[in-house]
Amino acid sequence: MSAGGNKQGTSQGVSGESESIADKYFVCTECLVEGSVQSFVDLFYLTHAVDAQDTDEDSSASFATYETLQFLKARLTEAEVANRQAQHSSVFASYMDIAHHYQGQHDYKTSIYFLTKALDVARLAEDAEREADANQMLGLAHERMGSLRTAIEFHETHRDIVTTAGVELPAESGRHLIGAYKALAEELQRQGDYTSAIGYFERSLKAAQTLGDFAGEGLAYQQLGNAYQLQRDFVKAAECFKKFLDICQETDDKIAEGSACSSLASAYEAVGDRASSIKYLEAFYEVALTTGELTAQREACGRLGIIFNTAGDYTSSVHYFSKSFEISRSLGDQKAVDVARVNLGVARGCAKKESYLKIVSGSMDALLGWKNRRTPFDDPPR
Repeated sequence: MSAGGNKQGTSQGVSGESESIADKYFVCTECLVEGSVQSFVDLFYLTHAVDAQDTDEDSSASFATYETLQFLKARLTEAEVANRQAQHSSVFASYMDIAHHYQGQHDYKTSIYFLTKALDVARLAEDAEREADANQMLGLAHERMGSLRTAIEFHETHRDIVTTAGVELPAESGRHLIGAYKALAEELQRQGDYTSAIGYFERSLKAAQTLGDFAGEGLAYQQLGNAYQLQRDFVKAAECFKKFLDICQETDDKIAEGSACSSLASAYEAVGDRASSIKYLEAFYEVALTTGELTAQREACGRLGIIFNTAGDYTSSVHYFSKSFEISRSLGDQKAVDVARVNLGVARGCAKKESYLKIVSGSMDALLGWKNRRTPFDDPPR
């Protein structure tokens, strides 16, 4: 009796139940009956050696149905037959189909196995286009597994193959590379390795510039500025934030422009350049007025109030703390209202300090009147 006849009876017995032992046995045996030994080995491995720790819980769906098993068998046997006939393009296509299937199941480890086989075939055939495709897919798969350094290697190889062939790197491919650089830089930054993080942010910046991605370039400058701030190199941080601001203004991105002004103010404040810090905080406030962002307005006013109070300009301090207080009330943020009320009270007290001292030293009647009725301070009589 033929293998196909055996399957018909088996199918009726098990009613197509997912991952049944009978289905696996039947499909693997079919490979041997057809003389596809390598396909049998690969399929047996796939159906019996799944490491649950390296796959998502949904990856079991890879073998959920008899149809899926037949799909895998068909692609594997096609690859094996095509390989015997040196039909490299067919072998490559079969392996890529299987790799795409496993990526759809979030089983990136198995996907990488078949992508690597596809890459080997493309290299053997000296097919640069298919080699580039396999490298890009491997980069994406390693990204999803969290292997960022390996992902970057594959993305960079893909870029180098494409550009060597005299072809412009597709925008989507460029963004994949930029994203991998950024992800690794952020991971290094979380680990406290700011020097290495800056190196990858710089690579992200260069890649964005090469791609002509203006928004990506601005973001890279912002991230570089943040990294330099963490490294306490506030001068370089300010330089990056200024370039970020220039790009925001050129692209008319008001939200990002406000963020750039805020960051510049922080950098200048850190190096003791109070005038520049005030300049950019005021710009931050004006941008926030334009966009209607009340939270940003409150932040700008609160920070300006603190700077002016520290500088001894209590009139300006009261002005900005009053704005911060009113905005907090309009937002209904009680905690922020309490903080703003204290800041405003301190600023008003500082503003009246000189008059209070004059009263204390020069007019006991005026002092007692203020104590009893909290009457406004006037200059003591001469």
